[in-house]
Amino acid sequence: MTSTYNDLSQKTIGQVVTEHPELVKVFMAYEVDFCCGGDRSLEEAVIRDTDDVEALKAAVSETLATAFQVQAGGKSRLLSTLSDAELIDRIITTHHAYLKETLPELSKLIFKLLGVHGESHPELYDVHRVFGTLKNELESHLVKEEVKLFPAMLRRDDDLVELISTLEAEHDGAGDALHELTEITDHFKVPSDGCKTYALTYEMLKELVSDMYLHVHTENNILFKRVSEKVY
Repeated sequence: MTSTYNDLSQKTIGQVVTEHPELVKVFMAYEVDFCCGGDRSLEEAVIRDTDDVEALKAAVSETLATAFQVQAGGKSRLLSTLSDAELIDRIITTHHAYLKETLPELSKLIFKLLGVHGESHPELYDVHRVFGTLKNELESHLVKEEVKLFPAMLRRDDDLVELISTLEAEHDGAGDALHELTEITDHFKVPSDGCKTYALTYEMLKELVSDMYLHVHTENNILFKRVSEKVY
């Protein structure tokens, strides 16, 4: 049965985001803080952080109704119904492909912003530092998954549980970096003197956060969990 806003309203917003990462984009659009204020109930966070409560509630329920439906074999299917091989293929062709294209582009944009706006907006030095580390770690992470983990999953290798544990820890590190970027930029708010490049860069960073939540959820809570249960 599909959850609704009312079903989730008394859970902490941090828990809601973990269980329903598809809602990250909604919360970001309505400027609801799910990072620093993650221990608040969803209801409290919504009332305090947004002016259009009813619109947000409607957006949450609408998003939940179609969550994790993908086109596969000419049909609309839930991610959880895909086979391991289908799920791995989807992760590589969507989330991994997105990161391989987006990370280098964002790196160039952030470096450009730092050169133009760094003096008046010193927080960009921290954005550059945190993103640079995140980019390097994610690129290494993608290779580990595609070269080692995913083939091992399909073969059901003996060291799967250890591999999964290592990569889940790397997911946690990436999540910490995304939280830090969100805080440094005050939820990616473009300053009044920000140029078009500034706006584009922050919009792309917001999209990166949203995609990463879905990416990690798909791996940790669907693929990794299912494969680990099969190994045991």
